[in-house]
Amino acid sequence: MIRFFALFLLLSSAAFAQKKPDVLFIAVDDLNDWTTYLGGHPQTKTPNIDRLVARGMAFTNAHCAAPACNPSRAALMSGLRPWQTGVYTNNDPAQDVLKDVVTINRHFLANGYNTLGGGKIYHGYGSEGRTDSWTKWEGLFPTINDHDANKNGLDRGHFDWGAVTAKTEEMGDYKSTNWAIDQLKNAPADKPLFLALGYIKPHLPWYVPQEYYDRFPLADIKLPVTKELDLDDIPKMGVKMAGPEGDHAAVVKADQWKKAVQAYLATISFLDDQVGRLLDGLDQSPRKDKTIIVWWTDHGWNLGEKEHWRKFALWEETTRTSMAIIAPGVTKAGSTCAAPVDYMNMYPTVCELTGLPVPEHVKGASLMPLLKDPAAKWDGVAVCTHGKGNHAVRDANWRYIRYADGSEELYDHSKDPYEWTNLAGAVGMSDTKARLAAALPKEEVKATNAGKKKGEGKGKKKKAE
Repeated sequence: MIRFFALFLLLSSAAFAQKKPDVLFIAVDDLNDWTTYLGGHPQTKTPNIDRLVARGMAFTNAHCAAPACNPSRAALMSGLRPWQTGVYTNNDPAQDVLKDVVTINRHFLANGYNTLGGGKIYHGYGSEGRTDSWTKWEGLFPTINDHDANKNGLDRGHFDWGAVTAKTEEMGDYKSTNWAIDQLKNAPADKPLFLALGYIKPHLPWYVPQEYYDRFPLADIKLPVTKELDLDDIPKMGVKMAGPEGDHAAVVKADQWKKAVQAYLATISFLDDQVGRLLDGLDQSPRKDKTIIVWWTDHGWNLGEKEHWRKFALWEETTRTSMAIIAPGVTKAGSTCAAPVDYMNMYPTVCELTGLPVPEHVKGASLMPLLKDPAAKWDGVAVCTHGKGNHAVRDANWRYIRYADGSEELYDHSKDPYEWTNLAGAVGMSDTKARLAAALPKEEVKATNAGKKKGEGKGKKKKAE
């Protein structure tokens, strides 16, 4: 009887493993729309990212829930928006508020998955390495440690770029790719696999080997498309977020703009090579035919548009992301979807794709209808939050921004893709603004860092992003 019961458990486990698909969950830090398939910059070279998204459904109007690493990742992984958790910025600690929340990785772990994580999934790198969160948390892979090298001469912390002498295989993302490939090939077959890999690049500093810089000769570099005096019709709070007197002024004064663009393109190219290695590893593994791939970048990035650098703003370049889902038997290769989606849609979607129940606290809409038919009816909009009271709403054609002081921006993307003309005060725009504003919260919790002494909970400067 005991032997029969043991055999029954073994067969049941094997059957469970066969029924449940594996999930390769890829997070990327600080990558905006500078991929070939999104067309964010004419000189970018991302053949491997392009072939990844071409395997299934690429969402071309996808946006983060917050334009900063910490709140974006906390929102996606928990299914809760910043105004529900108080995690609005990088300075708002997420660990305590999420300690009892059933996050994506905890949910898969509780439902029988072998959950393995490495690189950067949550902000803070190793902060989610607890035994209740993963089967095993690998953490951050060691890379070159020269964040304060000041290669570009700006002396602005890790807002830095330049070629390094390290070999490609010595870079952390190269090592994390090796680790992920090994898991795909050798993880036990008796359990379905949820493998989360968080790439660090193209996060600052843009330090990669010289070979990647050589792919983008400095003399040929094209700057982003910008408009002089673009901030003239922006409210004071928007101008404050742009901070033109900070990074942008320093870059222009030091004649570093083209060098910065070259560095970002080079770092993206390094990332793309690792993505290619990862895809080849998946294809050479026994899991290649039953693995769902979830690809997402945590937010966008500005390189001088609106005299702004980095993320930390509510315009298109800072909120738009690269996002795709490849689901065998559901998505068709080469599909694209232009519906406005955001990262609150991710949690319920991966649950539905894998047959797991959706936790009660997760209220976002599943993307399953769009995965099956990109032209399916979709009433959702994308909402992005940066600090309490500051929100952007994006639908198929419009971006509406409302700041905590009530000031507004409105852009018609059908005529103004670069968001150069703020129509918030124009005649006839009231109905459009009201329709989009309906997606904004009626109530917002205070920030988790609210009430703390200045500087408390902010961490070291080099990890502020």
